[in-house]
Amino acid sequence: MTVQSPNMYDGLGVSAIGHFSMRVDFNGGEYKFFDKPQWVNGCGCDKCDHIPLQYTIQKEFGFPTPPRGTWYDIWISVYWSCGNDSGNSRHCISEDIYYRDYIK
Repeated sequence: MTVQSPNMYDGLGVSAIGHFSMRVDFNGGEYKFFDKPQWVNGCGCDKCDHIPLQYTIQKEFGFPTPPRGTWYDIWISVYWSCGNDSGNSRHCISEDIYYRDYIK
């Protein structure tokens, strides 16, 4: 799965992803992969500039692939344009994304 920052002009791409969960129809189950945001694209507590606009999640999640035609739902939060508050905290712009599709 690939997510992208809408911030295309200042080099502040996808900084973190969080609240990532999935539900598979027809008793396929519900999966919460992680709740709290996780830094990506080399972004972290002390550096978060000139990073890629996109981030591709390439991870196996330990559940069987549903049969063709099965519908699934994904919820994920994407964080970008993270800056330092002159202290130890970071502030980011974020958006919660919902996506529904079926296995092809």
